[in-house]
Amino acid sequence: MLLDLGFLIVFTLGATGLGLVLLRPFRVGPAAISDRLALALPLGLGTQGLAVFGLGQVGGLTPGALAAVVGLSCLGWLFRGRRETPEKPSSEPNPSRTFDRVWDVLLGAVVLGTLASALLPVTDGDALCYHLQVPKMFLQWRGLGYDPDLHETVYPLLTESLYTIALALRGPVACRLIQWLLGLVLALNVAAMARPWLGARARWASTIALLSPAISNGMSAPLNDVALAAFANAALFAWLRWKDAPSTRSAALAGILSGFALGVKYPALVLFGILGVAMVAMFLRQRFSREIGRGILVFGLTTLVVGSPWYWRAYQATGNPVHPFFRQVFGGSGLDEVLDPIKRPLTVNPLSVLTALAPMTLQPERFDSFSHQFGPLFLLFLPALTLEKPPRRLALIVFVGFTFLTLCVTQRQSMRFVLMALGPFSVGVAWLAARWWSRPGPCARGLVGLVLLGLAFEASIALARPRRGADYLLGRESAETYLSRREPTYRVGGWIASNLPADARIVGQDHRGYYLPRLYTMELAHRRRTGLGSNGESANDVVKRLKIEGFTHVLLCPPIPEDAVEFDPTLGRLLDPWVSSRTPVYREDLADADGVVRRYAIYDLSADAVASRPVEGKRR
Repeated sequence: MLLDLGFLIVFTLGATGLGLVLLRPFRVGPAAISDRLALALPLGLGTQGLAVFGLGQVGGLTPGALAAVVGLSCLGWLFRGRRETPEKPSSEPNPSRTFDRVWDVLLGAVVLGTLASALLPVTDGDALCYHLQVPKMFLQWRGLGYDPDLHETVYPLLTESLYTIALALRGPVACRLIQWLLGLVLALNVAAMARPWLGARARWASTIALLSPAISNGMSAPLNDVALAAFANAALFAWLRWKDAPSTRSAALAGILSGFALGVKYPALVLFGILGVAMVAMFLRQRFSREIGRGILVFGLTTLVVGSPWYWRAYQATGNPVHPFFRQVFGGSGLDEVLDPIKRPLTVNPLSVLTALAPMTLQPERFDSFSHQFGPLFLLFLPALTLEKPPRRLALIVFVGFTFLTLCVTQRQSMRFVLMALGPFSVGVAWLAARWWSRPGPCARGLVGLVLLGLAFEASIALARPRRGADYLLGRESAETYLSRREPTYRVGGWIASNLPADARIVGQDHRGYYLPRLYTMELAHRRRTGLGSNGESANDVVKRLKIEGFTHVLLCPPIPEDAVEFDPTLGRLLDPWVSSRTPVYREDLADADGVVRRYAIYDLSADAVASRPVEGKRR
């Protein structure tokens, strides 16, 4: 645990030092120190990610080379230039230390609560399926490769490039801590956008953003959703600086950060389009200003140069720059399932997308992930902006967030994909809270009380989340015991490491392959690509085909009962006649963190009908 925290400190120092050096040519004035960090940190992190991309292209993903990336970044502190005196924060309305302490306590609670959760061993399903599995494979290959049965290997992978550093030098918990750091980057940029109206109280907006359950949960999971929100809000903050004082330098900085956002996740393309359209509108409104015209050109070219390597790589591997999406538009390969109607629980029409915030707040279980809910504050208070007549710049910030949310839900309606919008929304709610607090009377103070009550509830969620690992955090339980108790694939992986040959290749029903120490392929992805079993093949034919393709073992893990969770039983049914006459080499019933029991069994594809007695495990 201490080593992981030590890695985080060194990694953060490196990203900050590198970012401060890279920020110098853009002549960011003597703003508040936190606002400079809001730009320097994502600038340094994004550059490190691109360095990993470059190493991956030449087969250089070794622990030594990745350590050099961090070490050279730390040298940036020697070249960051002279210190500039920061501007004094603007005055605050109706100062009240007691009231501010309440906000500070809430902010401290979410920072500490999420840090405690981030220190726990990793059991997050999506992380074990791809966010950690992909960099693990890159390290095995010593470069960036493409596995057609793991299409995420050609996604935009800037965040996973940072995880590659963490996995090479420490392990999966260090990846959690990188996502926690990116949550702080998000907080810095939200505060920077709110500072013109709230001064030092801009941290109110950070508090609201971090306490959103989707953000506080995502900060302690090694995924890329909070990373997208962090880089996208940094790009928005840099773009606002350009809007306030258009120049080639400020447009280039906004473009670089926008390009980094494109390297994290596909929804950043929507933000890029929104900002580009807004720039064109300014150009037309100001009668074809040359300065704005140059800004549009520089912003667009810089964004494309910085962000395009990931899309070019996908195009080279699959013929589709946004694989596996929109193959009908871009050609190449892809999967229709990723935009299946089940991914859009709301009917797409103008009314439904404009009011999507309501069902996504009130019925989060409908939208892909219950854990990534927005919380009640935005639905409760954002509509009040239409009555309070906010400043035009603030209205623009909120409008960008709302437009991003609206456009994204026309395609895949996942709350994880639209967390960028919570930054602008938090600025709007914080401005409302400050405005209401400045007014006398019980009504305005009551509204602020409701905001704080909602935040206190969300803080309790963030503080309660790490309770599941209290014994580990207090040193009463080892990481191995914790994982054996909560992550079944860790236990299965331990057996595989001890009993299967190093050249074994497994195809299996479990999506989580990170803890399995042999080459592993998720059978659903393989079956979608190859059509295996869809032409009436017998069980023996399916086995023969798997053996020809190089697989040596098959892993089955049906839940008990089968409808306990979303599960595709096709492989088990295809192989049932073959399985029924054979004994597995391993069998154990294991429960995951949610209490769902799965019946794990591993079969040797070369085994005869009569096999040795399997290794039995107790039902957990």
